Amino acid sequence: MTQKQNFDQTENLQDEQRIIEYLRGHRDFLDRHPDLLVDMHVPHESGSGLSLIERQVDALREENAALRTKLRTLIETAKRNESLNQQLYKVLLMAIVQSDLDTALEVLPDTIKEQFDLPLVVIRIANDDREMGARIEMADKSDIHYQQVHARVAHGKSVCDDRLPTQVLKYLFADQSEQVGSCVLVPLGFGDPLGVLALASSDENRFRADLGTLFLDRMGVVIGVVLKRLLG
Repeated sequence: MTQKQNFDQTENLQDEQRIIEYLRGHRDFLDRHPDLLVDMHVPHESGSGLSLIERQVDALREENAALRTKLRTLIETAKRNESLNQQLYKVLLMAIVQSDLDTALEVLPDTIKEQFDLPLVVIRIANDDREMGARIEMADKSDIHYQQVHARVAHGKSVCDDRLPTQVLKYLFADQSEQVGSCVLVPLGFGDPLGVLALASSDENRFRADLGTLFLDRMGVVIGVVLKRLLG
């Protein structure tokens, strides 16, 4: 046995002795900390089988472990939601202070990209005004590609969709469409959407079909209301 191993064993024995002495001097320690009993293993002589008490303690230990796992999951979810709330707040704040349509159409996509760490964010608004049609954000209602996009969010809820036709992806993201691994379409405004906000990521799992869209729906409503006001 090496000198280091001898040293470690001596240290462990000394630590155990301190614990023993402390417990002898504080007989009510486990009474004051009953939760420790759930994590401790105290064998009980009962032949080849387990005593009822041991079975109960094992069950409590398993239940305690499951509750701890559940608590960690809830805490992680709460942290993610808090982060999303902060990101959403900054985007909505930027939206409501806009007083000019051209500026809004430039600033809002950039803000969303920054806050949600996304490479691709585009806005498409259905519009009949030919003068405004010069802007890429203004879409012809009769355009077949716009109609395909609009149809997916006509019910007023955001849709995570990785099955958009190639031509629709090109319509939305142009030369960058090949970078899209997953995307989400967000309706703008209340009721029949004023237009569509499209967010895309190169990560195929970023916008899964089972992803909750509550935050996105709220963002779409506010941005839609702002853009409708600016459109006059």
